[in-house]
Amino acid sequence: MSPFNSLVAIFVSAMMLGPMLPLDAKTRKGDRFYAEGKIHEVKQEWDAALEDYQKALEEDPAEMVYQMGCDRARFAASQMHVDLGRKMRSEGRLNEALLELQRAYVINPGSIIAGQEMMTTNEMILRERQRVQQTGKESPPEVRALTPYQEAQRKETERISRLLPVPQLKPLDPNPIDLHISGQKTKKVFETIGKTAGINVLFDPEYVEPANPIPVELQKATVEEAFDYVAVITKSYWKALSPNTIFVINDSQNKRRDYEEMVTKVFYLQNITQAPELQEVQQILRTGCDITRVFQYSAAFALVVRGEADRVELCEKLLRDIDRPKSEVLIDILVMDASTTFSKNFTAAIASTGLNIPLNFSPRGGLQVTSSGSSSSSSSSSSSSSSSSSGTSATDYVPLSNLSHISSADFSTTVPGALLSAALSDSRSKVLQAPQIRAVDNQKSTMNIGERVPIATGSYQTGVATTSVTGLVNTQFNYQDVGVNLELTTRVVANDEVYIHIKMEVSEIDNPNNTVDGVTEPIIGQRKIDEELRVKEGDVALIGGVIKTQDDWSVTGIPGLMNIPLLGKLFSGKAMDHSRDDLMIVMIPHIIRRPEYTEDNLRTIAVGTANAISLRHAPPKPLDIRVDGQIPGTVEYAPITPAASAAPAPAPQTAVPTANWAPAPPATAPPMTAPPATAPPATAPPATAPPATAPPATAPRVTELPAAAPVATVPASTAGDSAKPAPSARILLNPSQMQTSLSSPVAVAVVIEGGQDVATAPMVIRYDPKMLRLNDATAGDFLAAGGQTPVLTKNIQNDTGTATVAIHRPPGQPGVSGASGVLVNLNFQAVGRGSATVTISHIAVRNSQGQIVAEGNPEMTLKIQ
Repeated sequence: MSPFNSLVAIFVSAMMLGPMLPLDAKTRKGDRFYAEGKIHEVKQEWDAALEDYQKALEEDPAEMVYQMGCDRARFAASQMHVDLGRKMRSEGRLNEALLELQRAYVINPGSIIAGQEMMTTNEMILRERQRVQQTGKESPPEVRALTPYQEAQRKETERISRLLPVPQLKPLDPNPIDLHISGQKTKKVFETIGKTAGINVLFDPEYVEPANPIPVELQKATVEEAFDYVAVITKSYWKALSPNTIFVINDSQNKRRDYEEMVTKVFYLQNITQAPELQEVQQILRTGCDITRVFQYSAAFALVVRGEADRVELCEKLLRDIDRPKSEVLIDILVMDASTTFSKNFTAAIASTGLNIPLNFSPRGGLQVTSSGSSSSSSSSSSSSSSSSSGTSATDYVPLSNLSHISSADFSTTVPGALLSAALSDSRSKVLQAPQIRAVDNQKSTMNIGERVPIATGSYQTGVATTSVTGLVNTQFNYQDVGVNLELTTRVVANDEVYIHIKMEVSEIDNPNNTVDGVTEPIIGQRKIDEELRVKEGDVALIGGVIKTQDDWSVTGIPGLMNIPLLGKLFSGKAMDHSRDDLMIVMIPHIIRRPEYTEDNLRTIAVGTANAISLRHAPPKPLDIRVDGQIPGTVEYAPITPAASAAPAPAPQTAVPTANWAPAPPATAPPMTAPPATAPPATAPPATAPPATAPPATAPRVTELPAAAPVATVPASTAGDSAKPAPSARILLNPSQMQTSLSSPVAVAVVIEGGQDVATAPMVIRYDPKMLRLNDATAGDFLAAGGQTPVLTKNIQNDTGTATVAIHRPPGQPGVSGASGVLVNLNFQAVGRGSATVTISHIAVRNSQGQIVAEGNPEMTLKIQ
């Protein structure tokens, strides 16, 4: 190939591969959006940060940095709206909370918590609507804010609070009675006592009374004592069914068992944190409640109990008394270590350390001396010193013939000098450690402050040593904590006192280079405390105080001369060392959580006999409903019919806040204020209203209090002026009936007719998961008016056949009014043969003011072949 053809081939290849090669992902505009998003992120403005990150990602979808910022902001923004929704819901603002949770779900459809909170809020709204239908008024914010779980807990707590210590009747005349009955059967005796006190007596159909009549002679006895007396002598058992009714059966375990129901309940323990505690609680239930079917689930710290209703309820009572928050204590610990070292040395003397005068032989030059070393010897007559030829020390020998020539000039000595020494040293050190430790009641807590020092504990040699290879030696070490080591167990007792079992060690390295058998091991000084004490909260407890003092005196000098008065100080020296070491350990307990024992935990309740457990409950408190400032005996409520615009309504007597329900007029109301039996045109629905939404002429009534009490009513015409308009639109499913084949798609439309100012439409869809599968839910064209894309959130659960769909106009956009249109399109798929039904179990279409303009429960029938 020629060079020209080669260049052409390379150029063509580059042009073909050029679009496939990755380019630089970042763009200048994308970087600007990303930087703005970072600024909003620092300020925790997550919605704005997400918007900027999404703009940056649109500029360069391949940039991983943009994608990471967008994902991070999406999660944080969704969680922020979830938190806001929870806060609004806790304040009782359910509709606003639902909108916030829907925004969270729209931002991050993968947020499981947003979907769960939406479902919970929808259930709370439905519960509140049912409550308004029954009572005609909304609940207080603290009641509306209760989740279904909290509502169940409230009811459970209220029921447990009605447990009675003993079963008691309430006869009409509680005074003691005098009773004389002779020659009567058992049933007649029970009935006679009951009639005397106004007590109804019921008998077991299989009740067998003794053959012989029994005599009864009672004086100054209460009704309960009379029943007990007769039950004992006839071997019967009676139980109070109500304050004025008892039930009598033959006393046997089989009969008692016939009237006790078996129930199963799961108890989730909130304050049990250890497996041994869970086993102890299980044993308490088995022995204290005489129940054998108790199973534990350790992963969730739960107990599954199955038994008679009274036994299981007794288990619940005991668990509420046992499963209490544990007490907690915060303990301030002060470890103070102060050491002082004082040293003084004063000497002004001659030979203060004693007299030591050496006498050295240094022969003159003319004296003949023989020097002998260790290896060889040599003689010299001209030198005054001799040394061996090898450089080692030599010994001077004087021949006996030269002894007469030795004189004092051949010897030398050292004269002691005078010494003046004055030294003073003073060193002080202080160590203060003030740790804090928080301990849970009856659980061991530890704290180690310091270092871990390795200490050799042994060694072993691997392999076999030979002449050329030496076996390897391995040394084993243990690590010891050096410093402040604390271990304590606390328990809060009565009168704000704390019981403490403490083990404390304060240690330090005294000598790091101590040698034992050729191995360097540190010497560790330690102070240990192991004691139990009981201290009142806030008191200072001194648990350890050690004072160590050491004084050292030393005197040196010339014996005899140092003892001469006054002059002896010239021939002696003195030194003094003083050391002091103070250690003090102080503890100050503070109770931050006390035992929570209420009156219900301490009171005694009746649990039956040794053979049978039975509980009694007090009657519930009556419901208090006020209308116009009065407490009626019976209040009836019915839906409000929409008022015509042509006829004004009179001034209201009572307001029903944000509810679409109000008291219904009674038939006996005065003609001046009550509407006639047939509603006038002013209160009737408009003629154009669809028949499906008009309320019936005889609306259902809900009675909240006993019918025997006086009736207080409010005319519907007076309450309708302050209430919101009733729904005027219609919701239906299109088509309402259809046939299809297996595995075929099924399209269903949720249609609204006559909607006015429609802004949002949350709904719950139910279907048979064995027949149908919901693949998707999309927005219809009704709320897309004006070119605005509606916001749709969905939570599809095909395993249970339930879907929650919420669609609403974008924030800040007005509602939509129109003759008809599609709200939501539902795309199903047939997965089973047979007849299936698609039902909207709950839908509430609201306008821009939050008022309900349409609701209902439409359904469709589907036959799958």
